[in-house]
Amino acid sequence: MKSRFIKMLSKTPGVYIWLMFVFAIATAVLDVRVAVLELVITTVLLIPYYVNKNAESNNLKEYLDSLTYSLDAVKGADVNDFQLPVCVINQNGIILWNNKKFTRLAGANIDDNISICEYIPEFDLNAINGKDGKITCDIKHNSKHFHIFGSASPDSLENSGGYFITLYWLDKTELEVLKIKHNNEAFVSCIILIDNYDDLMQETPLTERAILQSAIEEKIVNFAKSSNGILKKYDKDKYFFYFQKSMLKTYIDEKFSVLDSVREISVGNKIPATLSLGIGLDGENFAANDENCFSALDMALGRGGDQVVVKTNDRFDFYGGQSKEIEKHTRVKARVIAHAIRELINEYDDIYVMGHKRADIDVIGAAMGLYRAVANMGKSLSIITDITNQTVERYYSKLDDSIKQIFISHSEAIENVTKKSLLFIVDTHKTSLVEAPELLDITKNIVIIDHHRRSTDFIQNQLLIYHEPYASSTSELVTEVLQYMSNDVNLKAIEAEALYAGIYMDTKAFTFKTGVRTFEAASFLRRMGVDTVSVKKLFQTDAGSLQKRWSIIDNAQVYKRTIAIASCAKCDNDMQTIVAQATDELLNISDITSAFVICDMGDNNVVISARSLGDINVQVIMEKLGGGGHMTIAGAQLTDVEPERVETVLRAAIDEYLLQSGK
Repeated sequence: MKSRFIKMLSKTPGVYIWLMFVFAIATAVLDVRVAVLELVITTVLLIPYYVNKNAESNNLKEYLDSLTYSLDAVKGADVNDFQLPVCVINQNGIILWNNKKFTRLAGANIDDNISICEYIPEFDLNAINGKDGKITCDIKHNSKHFHIFGSASPDSLENSGGYFITLYWLDKTELEVLKIKHNNEAFVSCIILIDNYDDLMQETPLTERAILQSAIEEKIVNFAKSSNGILKKYDKDKYFFYFQKSMLKTYIDEKFSVLDSVREISVGNKIPATLSLGIGLDGENFAANDENCFSALDMALGRGGDQVVVKTNDRFDFYGGQSKEIEKHTRVKARVIAHAIRELINEYDDIYVMGHKRADIDVIGAAMGLYRAVANMGKSLSIITDITNQTVERYYSKLDDSIKQIFISHSEAIENVTKKSLLFIVDTHKTSLVEAPELLDITKNIVIIDHHRRSTDFIQNQLLIYHEPYASSTSELVTEVLQYMSNDVNLKAIEAEALYAGIYMDTKAFTFKTGVRTFEAASFLRRMGVDTVSVKKLFQTDAGSLQKRWSIIDNAQVYKRTIAIASCAKCDNDMQTIVAQATDELLNISDITSAFVICDMGDNNVVISARSLGDINVQVIMEKLGGGGHMTIAGAQLTDVEPERVETVLRAAIDEYLLQSGK
């Protein structure tokens, strides 16, 4: 510290002069004459010191100015011949200066007061903000790829708050070409599954089964051969298929024609053969791609099969899915699920069941079936629902007070459910649609029973899932499971009525999605004492609701010759039921093959009900709007959306579907 102080004094002679001045002031106390003499000497020394100092400062400034000018000249010469294109623009995009390389890049001589966008239309001035200081972006111009980087400087001359932007253009075309080549040559994992192999062979005469299997394999081999991929059969109905990513676009453009070609095979088979393909790509390695393709295959099967699902790390894409779900003849899975559910009920004492929001009679039917299964094992179950549906209200009013006690509200469930509770979720598998989403965070002991085609918003980490999209209803699935849980089902007539009503509603009085197993389940429930007339009364409507339904039908418009679209606003507490019934009625109009009803429920909440006779997959259309369902019955609930815009969005979704499906 001491040496620094001495060094400073040695470089600053002015300090000594000022010390002399201080001593002169101090001397004045003792002898004024001596003090005056000291002040005169000090002044004589001080004046030439400051004159010399100012002269040195001016000389230094002139030297620095000269040096800066020289550096600017050198810099200008260097940048003009710089190996990268360089330009300077203002905040409005006007080119203020550029070097020779940039002139060649622009393809023309640069005129004054012309925006950079005139020469390079791909450049987006809004994509950069000079006030941020550092700038970086990428564009493609004349088949070349450029990485643009630079910096901004304040426009101090104009003092207007504007700024200059210096941009350097790095040609990275070779790198982009290599990236594209690498991306196209990346391997894609695929699993090919013959959806209905067992039923297909069972329904085909023994003498023709080998011919049928050979015909299917020939189609699959030809499909794989076109890409020079690797095809490996690893089970009687499963194949691994690896191919380069560049071929995927070709398959998509062809709409995976292998699905149609296999479906058209007819060599004695009574039911059509169908394929499901799960494709995984963009994983970090082969293992990640394989994981993606297995997830994609699960999704394809959960949506009814006969389709292709492509999964990347963060999304699913769907192709095909135009066939109706094929009913499975074997009940092995129902028996296995029944045994697993029985084991879980034995393990847990605190058991709950809930369905989707605004629970319908299919939810209540499935819940009552599970209640009977639990009660038969000497345990209790609570049904979580806030009753808003008219049919459900009518059924609830018929129950004894002792049974009504098992129904609890949304808020009660949140208070009572713990991490040790067992939770059944019926008639939905979507996280966003369950009655009380909070419960999914409270307990992970979840069992899902559902019949809707699988969507991407699937509840994760469940203990058990029974998901069969071929089934008419969740009530049908629960009815089958009940029969395998014990020899003495002990199902009460009022409980069987709820199950029967659930099947009746989802099949539209046994007309839609009705298979052999549907009638077998209904027959079992009939033997349990179901009064079909009593069930019919649950669905009766008053004259006012009937008028509202016909009012919706009356304002329907025909779109694309065979599609009916109607709009309405909420005018009843049970508006969703009225909307669903009106959509069903629209299908009774001649030449109408699909129908959509849009209902404004208030507060920017809109519901859409969709129905089809099978020519159009309304599930795919509703998925584009965040909904889902089945091929012939689907819906969507939109929140925070202007009702006036919904019809435009719906028509766009229909147009996109028709374009993709080639209809």
